[in-house]
Amino acid sequence: MKTVKQVSNLTRLSVRMLHHYDKIGLFKPRELSQSGYRLYIDDDLKNL
Repeated sequence: MKTVKQVSNLTRLSVRMLHHYDKIGLFKPRELSQSGYRLYIDDDLKNL
């Protein structure tokens, strides 16, 4: 599982942009950790 920061580094999108995409439903995380961190899997990145 990758955090939003790791996805940001891989895609060169800002963390803020990824949070916005989540908020509008464009790119949702696979799950949330107990601490509330957005978590993605590699297959999710294909959709991005």
